[in-house]
Amino acid sequence: MDDLVKKGATKHCCYGTCNSDSRYTHKDYMEGVEFIRFPKPWRDREKCTRWINACRREGFTTERVKKDTYICSKHFVGEKGPTDADPDPIPATTTPSDSEIELLQCTLKEQEGCAKTSENETVVKYINMYLDVNTVKDDLTKFKFYTGLTVPQFMCLWGYLGPSVNKLVYWNKDCGVPDRSHKKRPGPKQKMTPMNELFMTLIRIRQGLLLEDLSYRFGVSKTTVSRVVLTWIQFLYIRLSAFRTKMFPDRSKIRKHLPKSFKKYKNIRCIIDCTEVFVQQPRNFGKQGNCYSSYKGHTTYKFLVGIAPNGTIVYISDAFEGSISDKEIVKKSGFLDTLNNGDEIMADRGFTIDDLLMSRGAKLIIPPFLGSRDKFTPQEEASTKDIAKHRIHVERAIERMKKIQNPAKNCTIIPSASVFTDDFCNCLSC
Repeated sequence: MDDLVKKGATKHCCYGTCNSDSRYTHKDYMEGVEFIRFPKPWRDREKCTRWINACRREGFTTERVKKDTYICSKHFVGEKGPTDADPDPIPATTTPSDSEIELLQCTLKEQEGCAKTSENETVVKYINMYLDVNTVKDDLTKFKFYTGLTVPQFMCLWGYLGPSVNKLVYWNKDCGVPDRSHKKRPGPKQKMTPMNELFMTLIRIRQGLLLEDLSYRFGVSKTTVSRVVLTWIQFLYIRLSAFRTKMFPDRSKIRKHLPKSFKKYKNIRCIIDCTEVFVQQPRNFGKQGNCYSSYKGHTTYKFLVGIAPNGTIVYISDAFEGSISDKEIVKKSGFLDTLNNGDEIMADRGFTIDDLLMSRGAKLIIPPFLGSRDKFTPQEEASTKDIAKHRIHVERAIERMKKIQNPAKNCTIIPSASVFTDDFCNCLSC
């Protein structure tokens, strides 16, 4: 292209407010820029006039066009200079007059005022988006979904917890030095009411939401969520432990509601089994080995669960480190203290606890062992099948505990194992 110029004297672009200069080709904004000679009015006045009008530079007329007047290639379609399809520059924007500038400033001020109002409305709407027990309890379906409780059940639990909710000693990283209650603690007041803290804790337990997720939903920091949840889990454990003896009925009450399939086991008290939940790997190397479950291949906490023949959960032990055996957890959990003389306990083959139950006058019902024999007798096979048919109910009860049925979508939600964090593991060990 003959009009393109790359070398020679210093060249400046005459287009609008463009600052292209051949002296600064090393700068980023000059990369690929070429200079084109401006058409001369004495050769092609019409073309020169079109280019001058496109430049829209104040005071720039045909008389100002000289032999060293240039325009850079950036102002053409494709930024490669004039072509047959697009021979003229793209028109520049008009430089505003003083009156136009004044009008523009007024418009900007009005828009700024509207933006502030809109921002305030957005903040109010955003604040109202936070989860709050007082707003959610108006929607019974949503409340049940989040907590697993109806509103009357929640209020009954709240009433049972009593005035102690206002005197909680909040969990601290150093388990030996608990945090002071918020009445004595200096600094700002608690952002959440005790009822909202209970509400958030139930959501954490029920749905297994991440700490960061809850911090966004309730408008508090992730650290606050962690402290509140850990404190309330410990508090609920202490307050609700009083129901343990009441939730495990004696044999006479069990017999009144015994299903027909259990009629041959008239003295059965409960069916037991162990279950495990994944936890984060503890920082302490000693605890890592104790929490590792060879059965699950992961660090876990292990629980002993007992159900009545009708499927009601009647016993749940404390959490033990995942490496503990079934026999050891029965011995250490305090389950034996709940048994009476003549009780029958159904379990899997792994529970070799005949000696422990005999010391309490109870009897163990488990499938027979094959030992060194080649096969079971017909009676043993029938007994194995019958016990397995009845023992399956405890596994179904455990599955119900671990999974949440969502009736709205008819699907199963498995809570996140992140409920059992490393800090929670350490706190349990203290």
